[in-house]
Amino acid sequence: MSQLSMSQLSMSKLITILLAFCAVIGSAVSAAAQSSDVVIDITQRPYLKTDVLVMPLDILSGGQTAARGGDLIGAVILGDLDLSGLIRTGISTDTPDSFQFEYLIEGRVEGPLLDEATSGEEAPLTVSLELMTYPDRQILLSKRYRPLAGQQRVTAHHFANLVLDMVAGGKGICMTRVVFSRGAGDRRDLYVVDYDGEGLLRVTANRTLNLCPSWSPDNSEITFTSYHGGQQGLYSLDTGTGKVRKILALGGLNYGADWRSDGKELLVSLSQGGDPEIYRVGTDGSIIKRLTVWPSIEISPSWAPGGGELVFTSDRTGTPQLYIIDKDGSGRRRLTFEGQYNDSGTWSPRGDQLAYATRIENLTRLVLIKPTGEDRRIVTGPRWGNCEDPSWAPDGRHLVFTSDRSGVFKLYVYDVVEESFRQLTFGDDPDITPAWSN
Repeated sequence: MSQLSMSQLSMSKLITILLAFCAVIGSAVSAAAQSSDVVIDITQRPYLKTDVLVMPLDILSGGQTAARGGDLIGAVILGDLDLSGLIRTGISTDTPDSFQFEYLIEGRVEGPLLDEATSGEEAPLTVSLELMTYPDRQILLSKRYRPLAGQQRVTAHHFANLVLDMVAGGKGICMTRVVFSRGAGDRRDLYVVDYDGEGLLRVTANRTLNLCPSWSPDNSEITFTSYHGGQQGLYSLDTGTGKVRKILALGGLNYGADWRSDGKELLVSLSQGGDPEIYRVGTDGSIIKRLTVWPSIEISPSWAPGGGELVFTSDRTGTPQLYIIDKDGSGRRRLTFEGQYNDSGTWSPRGDQLAYATRIENLTRLVLIKPTGEDRRIVTGPRWGNCEDPSWAPDGRHLVFTSDRSGVFKLYVYDVVEESFRQLTFGDDPDITPAWSN
């Protein structure tokens, strides 16, 4: 990859480079797969799981409205536990011979109170959910909710998270969401979808390019690169109010923001009239420190858990490779040596491995690697097409990424333990640059 002077490029060229680094379209660079690599395709492997029997919720009152709500809540809880990879579920039709159940979930649904039902406004259901041991039925968890119709999925997600924490010791991701960019040409908006593919919502509508979103640690903000107003800049969307504020727009490239775990700083790639370099930036747009000084392209920064180190992409050796440096810019070391194109490094929340994209035989493949550079593992095979832009779930077990295996880029989720995949988004427009919430 040749060194580029960003100040000499037109806006259209800037857009092209940005999209290339965001893994929409890039030039193919061939690299032979090493014999030591393990290629993993879609498989299911048996792992020790906790068996939970989920009973249909009893409808005590409320007629069809309560029945529909109870069915939805029960189905979402069942789906959440299955998607976790930590639980093996059974339903009421399963017999003890099918599973050796350790836990049981039961619940009750009541219709609106009389005064609420006659008020002329939407009234909440009363939902009681219990987790107990099986078969002795010792109650471990009991929760009571009063959701409106639009809150029933959230109720189920919340309870499922509590169950996962109690019986499986895993960090539940049932309340998490994924933000991504959808669209074509020079118009792409940001969308948010629940981790299970439900609840799709568009969150920008400014008739321009909106790319490379990133969640703040408390999920109250989404930073993103946008050409809003005709100039590329870094912006922040308040997820509560929908208001957008400009963080910075310094000319040239302004993108790649990644939040530090304390929410006080961002990592950003800025060109400022020269080649892109990595900077630490305050949430108000103030420059804290320039971390790289090299006549090459430095891009795609990602913090390590705790904020002591970061990984980024550099073409200082002539091809894009991943490097790790300390937060003050010292201690630089090269992470990737195999392949002629490695980009989009992102650190697992557990700190035990990174995911990134590499080019092999004209296809971009998803790879896992330890921070030491050991145990490089190719995750996606050739039939997955181009797989790019990985982003970790907060449990450190699931990854969202984009793949064009269907002919258009859509989002998929990978379970690194079970080595299984599921499709997250659908439709005709390409979905790119996903980021999983915290």
